[in-house]
Amino acid sequence: MAGQLLQGDGFKVQVDPRSGYLRAHVFDGTDSLQVSIAMWKLLGEQCRQYGAGRLLVLEDLAGTVDLGDIDTVVQAMAGFGFAGIRTAFVELRDDLSGNEHAEILAADHDIRVMVFSNETAARRWLLYGVD
Repeated sequence: MAGQLLQGDGFKVQVDPRSGYLRAHVFDGTDSLQVSIAMWKLLGEQCRQYGAGRLLVLEDLAGTVDLGDIDTVVQAMAGFGFAGIRTAFVELRDDLSGNEHAEILAADHDIRVMVFSNETAARRWLLYGVD
């Protein structure tokens, strides 16, 4: 299957099926609580559509979600089925600390997500890493 460019609610995402995982590049938007929830909903739908149990997300959005809203995003992810999807998340901008906080909260919801600052390390963990 060839990849596709999707228009989300406040962002765009290029989705490309790869060998063993789904790669999603999220861009052209400003992060917020609403954008994050819409993004994870769309990515969950794409994982189901492609039958992907592993997801590599490259996020290139301006702004960031408030730390106080991160638990709401993680709860939404749980509702979208991410407990069954191993997710490597690459922060291409500057919100690494906020995403690391989300990584810890996600573990409390049995969501396997790891935050990275580069795609190579993320892909290695996604395909070969242990939890």
